[in-house]
Amino acid sequence: MNLEALIHNWWMMAIRGALAIAFGLAVLLWPGVTLSIVTVLFGVYAVLDGAWTLAAAHHAAGRFLTAWPVVLEGAVSIGLGLLALAWPFVSRRFIYALVTWGLITGALELIASVHLPREGVGHWFLATAGVSSLFLAVLILMLSHGDVDFVMRLLASYAQVFGVILIFAAIQFRKRRDSLVR
Repeated sequence: MNLEALIHNWWMMAIRGALAIAFGLAVLLWPGVTLSIVTVLFGVYAVLDGAWTLAAAHHAAGRFLTAWPVVLEGAVSIGLGLLALAWPFVSRRFIYALVTWGLITGALELIASVHLPREGVGHWFLATAGVSSLFLAVLILMLSHGDVDFVMRLLASYAQVFGVILIFAAIQFRKRRDSLVR
């Protein structure tokens, strides 16, 4: 995936950010939310985010092989989302699935950011998203025997931060597109 494709398709990244923010808000604002509900919400979010990521990679790159880190991230999100939907009542397994998802997507986001040119700040936003995914995965792994309610709130907060980072990256790509058009 190249910088021009990301600049042209900035809105697709913004939608991924909005999905993440919506998921985080749903978890934080749902009265009496349980881990099973969060698992289902996460499953739906991960499937939608993964499908949108695949569509964005195809739309931006034209060929899946050009954007393999993004394609793999989308496929992993769909797979783990389906896993969460299939096992909504297995709470500890869900937490380990979250850790796996965070480690894989974080690494793939870092790889994708490395492939972007260093012009502008877009690659820094993608790298920050990758580092935050890795940080969350390690933190949840360390807390996997801790308070489940805290882990759910942490996941919701992460989703909001991740969403905001993606929206800021999309705004930077849009500004770059607008400056190129002038």
